[in-house]
Amino acid sequence: MSGTSAGTGRPHDGQHGGTGTERPVVRGEVLTQGSVAAYHGLSLGAPERHIVRTDLVGGTLAERPRSLWHVAHLTDVQLIDAQSPSRVEAVHELGRRPETRLMLPMQRPQELLAAHATEMLVRRLNEHPGSAVTGAPLQAVMTTGDNIDNMQHNELVAFLRLFSGGTVDLDSGGTAYQGFQDGSVDWAWAPEDPHNRWGREHGFPTVPGLLARSLQPLAASGLEIPWLTCFGNHDGLIQGRVPAGPELVDITLGHRKVTRVRAEDVADFTGDPLPAFAELGREVTPDARRRPVDRAGYVAAHWDRGLPDGHGFTERNLADGTAYYSHRGVEGVRLVVLDTTNPAGVFEGSIDQEQLAWLREELRAATEADELVVVASHHPRSSMTNDLLPADADDATAARVLGEEVGELLLAHPHVVAWFSGHIHRNRVQAHRGPDGGGYWEVSTSSIMDWPTQGRLVELLDHGGELLSLRLTILDHTGPLRPTSVETVADLAGWHRALAANDPHGVGGFEAHGTPTDRNVELLLPDPRRRESL
Repeated sequence: MSGTSAGTGRPHDGQHGGTGTERPVVRGEVLTQGSVAAYHGLSLGAPERHIVRTDLVGGTLAERPRSLWHVAHLTDVQLIDAQSPSRVEAVHELGRRPETRLMLPMQRPQELLAAHATEMLVRRLNEHPGSAVTGAPLQAVMTTGDNIDNMQHNELVAFLRLFSGGTVDLDSGGTAYQGFQDGSVDWAWAPEDPHNRWGREHGFPTVPGLLARSLQPLAASGLEIPWLTCFGNHDGLIQGRVPAGPELVDITLGHRKVTRVRAEDVADFTGDPLPAFAELGREVTPDARRRPVDRAGYVAAHWDRGLPDGHGFTERNLADGTAYYSHRGVEGVRLVVLDTTNPAGVFEGSIDQEQLAWLREELRAATEADELVVVASHHPRSSMTNDLLPADADDATAARVLGEEVGELLLAHPHVVAWFSGHIHRNRVQAHRGPDGGGYWEVSTSSIMDWPTQGRLVELLDHGGELLSLRLTILDHTGPLRPTSVETVADLAGWHRALAANDPHGVGGFEAHGTPTDRNVELLLPDPRRRESL
C-alpha cells in the first residue's frame, strides 16, 4: 500500500519509490448511509513498515543484501466484456442464498473500469525507480491468471494490449451499452440513475457520464519490462466454471442475454449450466469477437506481443496444447509456472498426472543446477481441491492431483523458496515448514478487479551466512482516493477502487487486504544452495 502527497488525495512512491512505509489506503468514514448498507470513502491509515517473519528460520539481516530477483506480482485482472450473452448476471436478483453462494459475484459495480485500474498500475511499474533496499531495477512482472473473465477472444486481445501496449476496446456488440448497469434492472447499480434501487440501498453515488466514458477505447502504455503469464479458470472456462460446449458457444455468439434465473437453475451450474440460460429475454447485438478461446488458442495469442516472446509459454506448449512451463530469465532462479485450471470445469484447481511428472523433473533439474525455485500458479494450495474428471475419463490413469500432494512435493525439495498465486482475491502469506527444517513461503496477492485493487513488489535477497529473505511490498495505483470526475484514466481508476471498496459481493470481502503480516513483510528462509565450505 502506498501513501498520499499532502492535499492531492493520490498515492505516491515516497522518498524511496515504494518502501512500504507510506500510509496505506483503507476504507474510511461513511459518506452515505443506504437503507441496506453504508458507502465508505477511502482514506489513509497509519504507515506500515515491513514486518520480519521468522516462521521458518531466524537470522540477522545484512545492511547491504544482494538482490537475486526483483519482480512485481499482479493477478486477477478479470477484464470483462460486460455485454456478453453468456454472462449470468441475473443471478444477483436472487441475492445470497445456498443455491447462489458459489455463483456470486457475476456482476460488479466497478467491472467496466478494471482496465483503467490496471493501466495505472502499469504506469506506476514503468516509473518505478528500483528497490528501496538494493537499488535493483524491476526485472519482470508475473501474472498468476484470471487475466480475462469469460474466456473470450475480445477479452484476451484487450488484456494483451493492456500489458504490451495498444488500444484496449471492450465495447462489444452495438453502438449503445447493452449491459445491466443502464437502469433497466433494480438489482444492479446504475451509475447514472439517481433513483436506482440498488444504488439507494447501498448508498452509492450517481456518476453522470461514467458508462460512456468507461467504454471508450483506452490507449494502453504497455509494460516496459518483460512480463510472464499464467492460465486461470476464468481464462479457460465460461464464467470461470464450465467448459465452452457447443450450446454455450452459440449463446456467447448470439443475440440474447439472460434476464432471469431461478434458484434451482443455478444450484448445479457447474454440473449443467444450460438451465440458467433458459430465459434469454434481452436483445443484444451479436459480435463474432466474443468467440471462446481454448487453451491452445490462449497460449498461441501470446507471441509477437512484446518481451519475452510467448510471455513464458514455450514452443512445447504450442506443440502439446499445455500451459505450464519453467522460465530461467535470471541466473540462479528458476520460475516454475503451473496450469491449475481443470478443463472438466469448476472454479477450484488441480493438475493432471502428466504435469505432476513434469514438475518432479523440473524440481530435480533445479536441484542439480543449484538453482532457487519460485513456483507460480493461479490457485493456491488450499484451493486445489478439484478432482472432477471428464465423463469419459479413466479414473485409474486420469486422477487429478490436488494441492496437498503438490505442496508436499515442494516441501521435499529445499531449493523451493516460494509459491505465488491469486484466485482467492486476498493478500495472504503462509509458511510451510519442511520435515527436516527449511520450507517455503506461500504468497497470495489480492486481485486487481476487486478491493483493494493492488499488486506486490517482490525481491529475493541474499544476506550471506546462508540466509535469504523475500521482501514483499504492497503496491497501489495513483488514482485519486475520492474521485469527482470521469475525464481521465486516473479518475476512472479511482472510481474503480472506490466502488470495489464498497462492493458487498467482492470475492475477498472487505478484509481482502489481509493482516499486516500478509502485506509489507520480509520473509526469512534458509539458503539451500551449496556453499564453498560444504
